[in-house]
Amino acid sequence: MKAAQIDRFGGPEVFSIVEIPRPEPAPGQVLVKTAACGVNFAETSLRQNNFLVTPSLPTILGSEVVGTVEKLGEGVDGIRVGDRVVAALFVDGTRNGGYAEYTVAKQDFVLPIPDDISFEDACAVTVQGLTGHYITTVHPPRDRRVLVTAAAGGVGGMLVQFARLHGAHTIIGAVGSEARFGAVKELGASDVVNYNEPGWEDALRAATGGLGPDLVYDSVGGEVFDTNLAMLSEHGKLVFYGSNNLKGDSISSDQMRMMNLRNLTVASFGIQGQLSRERLRSGLTEIFSLLREGSIRPRIAGRYPLEEVGEAHRALEARGTLGKVLLIP
Repeated sequence: MKAAQIDRFGGPEVFSIVEIPRPEPAPGQVLVKTAACGVNFAETSLRQNNFLVTPSLPTILGSEVVGTVEKLGEGVDGIRVGDRVVAALFVDGTRNGGYAEYTVAKQDFVLPIPDDISFEDACAVTVQGLTGHYITTVHPPRDRRVLVTAAAGGVGGMLVQFARLHGAHTIIGAVGSEARFGAVKELGASDVVNYNEPGWEDALRAATGGLGPDLVYDSVGGEVFDTNLAMLSEHGKLVFYGSNNLKGDSISSDQMRMMNLRNLTVASFGIQGQLSRERLRSGLTEIFSLLREGSIRPRIAGRYPLEEVGEAHRALEARGTLGKVLLIP
């Protein structure tokens, strides 16, 4: 089978398309023929060895796969050959990657896709939908003035929609270009600001009636994180997530004093720590239900053949995508 593999860390050019044997499912595992694989920003950090864990090389990246069950390992029940499924590779612990024509996954983390949901939509709401769902569950936005950074991206777009569903008072999307304003407003944001515009904090202050946000969901980090923290209202909370916030930035002593004086909270969120087998299944069941009733709408930013995986990573790193990036083997 074909797979996109890396044998060294670095830029998107480190990918090579290789022919390797098709994997065989071990007991308790399922072999899936890939229809689509999600590409996530965390994988660009893994490719550069700039994430929480260091992959063993050579490796195949890819955190989520949708496709058709090809073969069952011994002892698998409740799943049949030919079933349409999603495989949540990011929590199954086997470190099998999805950038390939086939992959294997533990049966506990392989779930059926309803017949009326497309492969692409199911893939778009797996990692990113679950992240949006559980961040807004753990850190609820109800009746709060909410700021979502990178609001035009896959997770950011989901956070805007889940904040709306969970009763946020106001939702402000922060993006890096005015060209994205319309797309974010379509998802339910009441206002949008450009964090690459000098003095953007004035626009944020105006969007919150001069009070600042009560709750920030931030995946950008760096100077944007610093501005968000400074702009929080009294008793406000900043939740940071995503690989951009894992690059060695630290909270200064001045920021700590400000947090103490204004009773601010900074919290982190990682989706892997949220997902047992039961929470994965209950979360995706709820998300599929919201998808079917039209309460959330995934946006597909681009579809790339396996051979163009490097281009898919470049598009993500350029922050030029609106929604979910997919590989189609």
